[in-house]
Amino acid sequence: MIRYECLELLASNMSNQLVVTSQSGQRIEWSHLSRHEGNLLVGMMGCAIGVATGLALALPHRKVIALDSDGSVLLSLFNLPTLGNLRPKNLVIYVFDNGVYSGSRISYPTATSGNTDLAAMARGAGIKNAQTIRDFADFKIKGIEALTRNELGFLVCKVEESLVHREIARPNTDLAENKYTFVRYLERTEEKIIPFIGRG
Repeated sequence: MIRYECLELLASNMSNQLVVTSQSGQRIEWSHLSRHEGNLLVGMMGCAIGVATGLALALPHRKVIALDSDGSVLLSLFNLPTLGNLRPKNLVIYVFDNGVYSGSRISYPTATSGNTDLAAMARGAGIKNAQTIRDFADFKIKGIEALTRNELGFLVCKVEESLVHREIARPNTDLAENKYTFVRYLERTEEKIIPFIGRG
């Protein structure tokens, strides 16, 4: 299964969902596939699930999607018991697990290339709908169905190591601009002023 193809399918099924990405190849691929102002492209590993969880809790009427990687999830495993206890019904997490740190030039293997099972760890933390998807035909059904369900979803998508993200031209906006665009989008769509001050 190729991550880019999964993201392409997700992008074609999106409307007004809020999407948070981690700092890995899918951030580049997603920003290429989706120009939606509701995309928050987080520039750090290990933060996407936490940010997406906060958004889901603050905006329970909005569907929130996290696009994460095996490396990022392993870096922030403390998110799993938090999710297992809070269980926001409007949050779906897609973990694109290629078994390597492909954001680096070395592609050093992650623990999931061995015996580590992220879906089993998530279930152990109390996330009931935690499952592993291993082929694109299955992703077409379960991956898209998760967008319509009123339930916390944690989908570990086993993908091949792909270097497509290295061939995609980077966006002409930086992460600071993306953050402000996202916040202004929330203000418009929620009809609320978000009082925040920052330097990006």
